[in-house]
Amino acid sequence: MSKEEFCVDFIGIGSGKCGSTWVYENIVQHPEVFSGNPKEIHYFSDLYESQNFEWYRSLFSGAEDKLKGEFSISYMYHPDAAQRIYERFPDAKIIAMVRDPVERTYSDFQHFIRKGDVPKDYPFAEFIKDTDKLKFGYYTAYLEPFYQLFPKENILVLVLEEMQHDLAGCYREIFEFIGVEDSSFLPEGVENKRNQGMNYRFLKLESILVRSYRFMARRGLTGFAERLKRSGVAQFIRRLNAKSAPLPDMDNDSRQKLNQFFAEEQNKLVEMLGRENQIWTR
Repeated sequence: MSKEEFCVDFIGIGSGKCGSTWVYENIVQHPEVFSGNPKEIHYFSDLYESQNFEWYRSLFSGAEDKLKGEFSISYMYHPDAAQRIYERFPDAKIIAMVRDPVERTYSDFQHFIRKGDVPKDYPFAEFIKDTDKLKFGYYTAYLEPFYQLFPKENILVLVLEEMQHDLAGCYREIFEFIGVEDSSFLPEGVENKRNQGMNYRFLKLESILVRSYRFMARRGLTGFAERLKRSGVAQFIRRLNAKSAPLPDMDNDSRQKLNQFFAEEQNKLVEMLGRENQIWTR
């Protein structure tokens, strides 16, 4: 394949804490999809000015005639990512994932604790007073640039809660969308979630793992980071570090406040996706 002919077939753009790792790891199991497709390249966002396109292309070496694609959640949020992707790959299939923004915000809060960005005893009620922490639940604002550039039929927005109720149907929809011949393929272990939040004995250890992966990915060491991740070392450490006790539930007052906060956003998303009914029932 010449440089002029190089293109990717699909790009996952986010959103974060919505199951993108789980979906990505199931997609690459399909025999018609390149199993070496990288995740979290961040080329069209953080690394666009520091890495050339040949570097990006090299990450798909060995794909041959299999479908190529990547998932980088920063693409949904970066102001220039949609335009940059469109200029290179105007025919790419765009995959976005959304989740009840109330639950997504709480999951993000737990992730902030694991990274060490907020103390483990920091109240969630205080966390959500900073409305900047809630902006990632405004899906329509981040999806709009992609809808302005790409044909609507080239954008698939997946709802995590719907996927969990119909795994076979949702993965058939994904595989039909990216263009494989066998769309009935169901990945092994599809019911097992990836990258789920857990309770840890030593938060500092988890923070080191998270920050190390983020450090490598954001500095162009994507290939090495992925090989390390797929080796199972991090998962083994996390299993040893995990507590049996579940994560604490969200307090009711915060839930009610967030339900009100995101009510208008849900209406906007319903309209954007052409739905007739509310996506998340309250």
